[in-house]
Amino acid sequence: RLRGGARAAPSSGDRAQFNGWTAHFDRYVLEDGTGQETPFSHAEGEVLRLFLDSPKRLISRQQMQDALGGAAGESFDRAMDVRISRLRTKLREDPKNPRLIKTIYGAGYIFLGDVEWG
Repeated sequence: RLRGGARAAPSSGDRAQFNGWTAHFDRYVLEDGTGQETPFSHAEGEVLRLFLDSPKRLISRQQMQDALGGAAGESFDRAMDVRISRLRTKLREDPKNPRLIKTIYGAGYIFLGDVEWG
């Protein structure tokens, strides 16, 4: 359960499918619909798993900090910005109009994909 009332669905396994993508957490790889694989880091995977565990729910920076650890402040915020930016790039998101990871300014992020674990 995320603090602030949002409930995280339990991730059941090392693979999640969403919007034509498959995240393989056992291999740290994103696979697109054609089978092309793009590696992701452990830190990016932590953020991605947090999003995939709570699709279509607002996740505040405070909730991210509580779930992922880290000291509050600008360095944590910047680290999250970098991880989310890298995930968006790997998911081929348009930085000006992302379809999966939406920024809600002043509130946090919402992952808009339909997620299936297993």
